[in-house]
Formats: sequence, C-alpha cells, structure tokens
Amino acid sequence: MQQNREKICRDCRDADREMETKVMQFVRDNPKCKLQDIVDGTGAEESLIRRMIEEGRFEQTNITTNCKKCGKEIVGGIYCESCLSSMQENLQSVQEKISAANAAALAAKGKGMHSKNLGKK
Repeated sequence: MQQNREKICRDCRDADREMETKVMQFVRDNPKCKLQDIVDGTGAEESLIRRMIEEGRFEQTNITTNCKKCGKEIVGGIYCESCLSSMQENLQSVQEKISAANAAALAAKGKGMHSKNLGKK
C-alpha cells in the first residue's frame, strides 16, 4: 500500500481503509494492546499504525508512538509538547530576527549616495 494518501489508486485506498477498520476493531477489542500487538494481530504495516497514531485516532487508548525529535513516548501527533514548544520558540526568534533585519534594511535604504540632486542648488 502507498503512503502518499493524495496520490493513491482507488483499490489501494479501499484496501487501506479496510485495514484501518480492522486495526480500529482490534484496538476496541484489545484496549491495552501495544503497537507490536496490533501489527501481529492484524497484519497491518507498522507505518500505517504509526500514521493512525499521529492522526490522534487512538488517544483514548494506551497505544503510543515516539516524538520524531526527541524520542519521548507520545499518544498522538508527531512531536511531544516540549519539542513543539521549543520549535515554536525557535520559530518566533527567527521571525523576530527577520523583522529586525527588514527594518534595518528599510532604515538604511534612504542613506547613501544619490545623484538625483547633482547640479541643483
């Protein structure tokens, strides 16, 4: 099955949905299961289950995945709260530096050599 859900043929999409339904039923029947239990019990690919976890489809269960940045165990999403916060702070810092650089460039724009007024008194 393909990972790219935007460019997937109808047969693959149907097979994907069928496997997702099978996974969801397995999780309902086995609420304390772990990721490997789902793989073993359903035959689903681990990547499909991880995507479902990242989409937050198992938040009411014990099924977890790991933060893609630090490896901390999480129940949904891609990053843990700590890494999300850190990335947001870094992004804000970069945005502030860009804004300051743009302001400095605008301020410097009016300075320098101009030939417009040559010969006029």
